Amino acid sequence: MKGVTAESLLNGVNRLDLSVLYGEEYLGSKMIVSSRIQRPGLALAGYFEHIRSGRVQLFGETELNFLSTLAPSHKINVLSKLADINQCLFVVSKNLPVPEELMQVVMQRKVPMLAAAQTTVQVNNEISYYLDYALAPDVLMHGVCVEVHGLGIIITGDSGIGKSECALELVKRGHRLVADDIISIRRRQHYIVGSSNETLASHLELRGVGILNLSEMFGVTAIRPRKKIDLIINFLSFEEWSRRDDTDRLGLSERCKTILDIEVPETFCPVSPGRNMADVVEMAAKNQMMRTMGYNSAREFVNAVNSKVKHEVDIDE
Repeated sequence: MKGVTAESLLNGVNRLDLSVLYGEEYLGSKMIVSSRIQRPGLALAGYFEHIRSGRVQLFGETELNFLSTLAPSHKINVLSKLADINQCLFVVSKNLPVPEELMQVVMQRKVPMLAAAQTTVQVNNEISYYLDYALAPDVLMHGVCVEVHGLGIIITGDSGIGKSECALELVKRGHRLVADDIISIRRRQHYIVGSSNETLASHLELRGVGILNLSEMFGVTAIRPRKKIDLIINFLSFEEWSRRDDTDRLGLSERCKTILDIEVPETFCPVSPGRNMADVVEMAAKNQMMRTMGYNSAREFVNAVNSKVKHEVDIDE
């Protein structure tokens, strides 16, 4: 089962002021396997039926106020039972004072505990958002991912066909690079997101030149850490494109590629000497935007031609 360490959460949720109250040495070994945050109010009342291991347990004002109504021995009892369900992390919101009994239990069970300055709702939302992404199903894909006119586009094709050169030209025109060579793709609800890993982020390989750091050369606005994928463009040699039996010169067909059970529109574009592929990608992005808004240029063209032909036939008759 895929998991995220408590240490990764501590370092990854940048919009929360998280601090370690206890167990810094255990953060790297405690695995979070669910993005669902649990608030253990019912457990503190003695109902443990739906408490699961591998989840973040969030203590807010309600939980801590309820704890204050319990006798010290009863507090120790319910907190011990909670911690014994192989808990990976406790988080206290609003920098609330931690009861002595809670601190005692986490130290005995070696459960890390973090504090956040924000409200319980804010803490829940930010941690859930981070875990939703970190724990999402993912695959690796060879290609280039760019943001063009606000759309996330993956460019695929054989090595040396010109994907990185096209991406560089697009960045020079004001668009943004997401990933070069290896794209990490994760599913988020009903769409997929492309990103680069930390080592390759902002870097692009240009054959004959080497590795380029585009954020240093063009500024941080040339890079986007991740982007929802809206279109896949497959670069083919002109010969291969001509041999395909599904070539659609008009653009009427609406092909899709399935990635992580999500269908993404895709198209095939031939590459040949002198053809400006950055122009092609920009036009493909604009065309996809128009299709998303309900306008299909190819279909409108065919309808206009058919209407004209029908009109001329009617006149002849």
